[in-house]
Amino acid sequence: MSKQVTLLMCSPRKKQSASYSLGSYVTSLLEEKGITAKIFQIYNTLRDSDKIDEMVKAIDASDILVLSSPLYVDSAPFMTIKLMNLIAKEKQEGKIRKKERLILAISNAGYLEYFHNNIAIRIYEQFAKENEFTWAGGLPIGAAGMYTSMSISDFLKQFEGLPEEDPRHEYFCKPARILDFVIKTSVDYLSKGEIVPRDELQKLEFISMPLQAYADGGNKNWIGWAEQLGTKDKLRDKPYEVKK
Repeated sequence: MSKQVTLLMCSPRKKQSASYSLGSYVTSLLEEKGITAKIFQIYNTLRDSDKIDEMVKAIDASDILVLSSPLYVDSAPFMTIKLMNLIAKEKQEGKIRKKERLILAISNAGYLEYFHNNIAIRIYEQFAKENEFTWAGGLPIGAAGMYTSMSISDFLKQFEGLPEEDPRHEYFCKPARILDFVIKTSVDYLSKGEIVPRDELQKLEFISMPLQAYADGGNKNWIGWAEQLGTKDKLRDKPYEVKK
């Protein structure tokens, strides 16, 4: 019998999210190794009892689970927590049977620093242990907005042909290549039913650019959107301030 992977994608932005882009990239690579994939967009699934039943059956049948979630401040979002509570309940009721089942968690932050994800990943690891899943590892991804609505490979294609001295090689291409390598390495281990070694996951523990460059880029993007919307002269407005 062929193996099955189930992606639990927990972003409210659905397919226009880094959680979907990164999670579906993992499952597509597993599919290339002959593993059948099922994908559930949790913000839709948890609002429909039939979809919940379908998801529970998929989890029960799966050999691998991929939990892909954004980070809200420094922890898991409400719907991700709601999903974990539901899975725990279904597990206690016997609808998800005990078997050798790996779980890989992807926690992605808009923040530049990867370590904002550490608390969330520890929560996911504890969830795995309490529900008798085999913890395969967690991917702490900083500056994940770069992969919103596009795959890592598509992201890298944007920078093809850049001169060698262009700083975008260091700020964007190098981090994307590291992430691509770690994901592909993780997929190799998962496909063999093995956990991902800690030293492989630690390769994601880097900060891709100087903090000031990140702040300057964010400000430039913010002002650019304001210009498009005709609100550049209103950026310092305080519409909710009570005037005395």
